[in-house]
Amino acid sequence: MKILINATCIATARATGIERFALHIARELCQIDPSVTVVASEPLTGIPDVVIPKELAVSRSLLGRREFLFRAAWDQTVFRSTVARHNPDLIFFPIQDGMLAPPAKQVVTVHDLHYLHFRQMGDCSNEIGELRRRVFSSKMPKIFEASAAIVAVSQSTGTDLVQHFGLRPDQVTVVHNGYDEERFRVIHEVQAVLSRLGLQDKAYLLFVGSILRHKNIERVVEAVAKANTGLALVVVGANKDDAYLRAVQARARECGLDDSIFRYLEYVSDQDLPVLYRGALSFVLPSLHEGFGVPILEAMACGTPVVTSNCSAMPEVAGDAAVYCDPLSVDSIADAVRAVVWNQELRNALTTRGFERAYMFRWRRSAQRLYRLFEEVVHS
Repeated sequence: MKILINATCIATARATGIERFALHIARELCQIDPSVTVVASEPLTGIPDVVIPKELAVSRSLLGRREFLFRAAWDQTVFRSTVARHNPDLIFFPIQDGMLAPPAKQVVTVHDLHYLHFRQMGDCSNEIGELRRRVFSSKMPKIFEASAAIVAVSQSTGTDLVQHFGLRPDQVTVVHNGYDEERFRVIHEVQAVLSRLGLQDKAYLLFVGSILRHKNIERVVEAVAKANTGLALVVVGANKDDAYLRAVQARARECGLDDSIFRYLEYVSDQDLPVLYRGALSFVLPSLHEGFGVPILEAMACGTPVVTSNCSAMPEVAGDAAVYCDPLSVDSIADAVRAVVWNQELRNALTTRGFERAYMFRWRRSAQRLYRLFEEVVHS
């Protein structure tokens, strides 16, 4: 069975959650089957003999946030010659993309449908977000029709696909995300890192996620102020929406959270992020919608109690190892924060259950499920 993975989405310097899915799944699939071919735009650690077509030498920095348009066009045109050279039995797209007329059986991945859920509230509220929504809405039904199987990273996303696109349930296979066990297993130099980040001797709550409207960060700010726990709020995430970031920062000031209480860190290294999780009294992710929610697992793997939303994929991921809230209610978020902050026994229980829960979501298990799907598709 010859498998070709289109991993051109991966930019390892500052990988997003979807890019990390692509990277870890590709690595694990290469371990399961060394004959797997990975096509990427740069060398990838842990994956030997990556195929890097010369046409992908276009600088991401020049394309900026419109880079996805170049990749989408490349997938439909130049990528076809790459496929022809390798003549695979199956082409796998680990992101929400695919070929409209694939020359081999194709499996595509869908991570979430927040573009459709929140046209005005998600990152569709800016020009690039709206462009992504239009491209996704018009192109993906044709790609689904051309695909032998569709992977959803959660049952919640799978249900969305059936409801929004009229797919049959048997067309969708759920393959959960995992988390980087090695990266979050052993955490060193906690105090040194916190000191370097200006968080030494400071109790804080932590949010990790891209700066996008559906992440609900304004309500997090309001809830932290309302909870009045005396804790700081540290927000870590790539700035995907300048206007929304300014709105969040303005709301923090209005709520009396000055720079000593509200901290925004746009980028934290892979080495420092586990330390931030470990140092937090609680991790707070009351998103309006998540296709999965990998930071929930990362926090649990670091022993940090989790507060998260009672909707979309978050209960599917967190199970009985989190305190849930209504993401539309500031009072509900504040109550959940208070429950965790003021109850040591609850925090201890959440930490224990969190370790057990995180262990259920491993990349090797996800890759094995995916490989079985590939075998079914190729031999059908």
